[in-house]
Amino acid sequence: MSKRTGALPSLVRALDDLVPRKVMREVVASSHDRRQWGVLAAAWVGVSEREFFEEAAKCMGVPLEERLASLDVTRFGERARAILGELRRVGATLITDEGEVIRIAAVDPAEVRGLSVYVPTIPVSLASWTDISRSLDTSERMLIEYESNSAAREAKRRQEVSGKILKIIVREAAAHGASSVEVLTVDGKTRYQFVTSHGRTATGGIRAEVVQDLLRYLCSLEDGVLRSEEYGDIVLRSLGSVSNFRLSWGASLALRQEAGLDSARRQEGEASSLVLAGSRGGVSDAYLVEEGSRGHPVLVVDDNPMFCRVLERLLRREEVLPFFADNGVRALEKLESAGAVMPKVIICDLHMPVMNGRELLARLKNDERFKQIPVVMLTSDDDVDAELQLLASGADAFVSKGKDPRVLTAQVRRLLRRPSLEEAA
Repeated sequence: MSKRTGALPSLVRALDDLVPRKVMREVVASSHDRRQWGVLAAAWVGVSEREFFEEAAKCMGVPLEERLASLDVTRFGERARAILGELRRVGATLITDEGEVIRIAAVDPAEVRGLSVYVPTIPVSLASWTDISRSLDTSERMLIEYESNSAAREAKRRQEVSGKILKIIVREAAAHGASSVEVLTVDGKTRYQFVTSHGRTATGGIRAEVVQDLLRYLCSLEDGVLRSEEYGDIVLRSLGSVSNFRLSWGASLALRQEAGLDSARRQEGEASSLVLAGSRGGVSDAYLVEEGSRGHPVLVVDDNPMFCRVLERLLRREEVLPFFADNGVRALEKLESAGAVMPKVIICDLHMPVMNGRELLARLKNDERFKQIPVVMLTSDDDVDAELQLLASGADAFVSKGKDPRVLTAQVRRLLRRPSLEEAA
């Protein structure tokens, strides 16, 4: 193999040793493509291309590749096409083992320095341009097929994400008593809005990177109808623009059915992170109780708006004043904000994006300001080990969402009756 230090072997110097100077001049005059010089030199001296490269390899002191396999350039990701272009220009290909480059085969080893993947520790071998180009042609066909399949997969994924975003928006609006929601683009920003059962207008942002996919999905709906097992046919109507729509549906499902939607809601995590894009005054604020409401303040940390709505109604019956956050980070922001009302109890879901319930519990119990607040942990799993771990970490109760919601409110009542350290003193 080529030496790993110093100058790389040169095809030009090998040609100078293997063929007369007159032949060398004829070869260079025949083609400015250095990759073809070995083929042309072999023809001029009357030997086969294989025989010529065998002699050239001996002259340069490098091995001659017997057979070149096609290269899977997809491992380079977004750089794949650029890498393939570099290899063609230089007249080289990569030899890999389990995805790692172990050798570079080239028509002229001296030229591999022009490759972005070249490092001096990689050995270099010799191969004819005929063999290399055949290998690269196969590699390019593989890349085209991969890109075609990737494009189809990506289009399908984008469509699925758009469908999930719409379901989240509809579910959010329906949870607040609305039977329609509008998707509007104003001043280049897209949001959704609806009127709650209390007559309040709630809004939420949609991240800019998914807006075009979402609008294309809306325009592609057959007969302007989105099929939904939860709400039946959701009818789409344009509001006079290709970027403004209204979605309308029939009566909402009974609230007792809503708790069962939690697992489906968590599967939409990718989509939900693209909705509610940090808008102030967004849909999350629709949970805030009206001024003048009285009751024991309780913070509910859960990313399922349907479950939160059900829980809000149940807690109000217990003279509880609920506040809501959809993940641990938002909960800490509410607790640490100026003038925040300290909750008597915190109800926290185990599975949430950004910061999950386990992480939030650890933060609360390690903070002197919040460590004495009782915490009820929620999960959709019946996992005894998880329950024991959470209780050992400081949780005061553990309730499965699969149980009757009254079990949760009973735990809240129990903890509200429990005197705090300040009261005991």
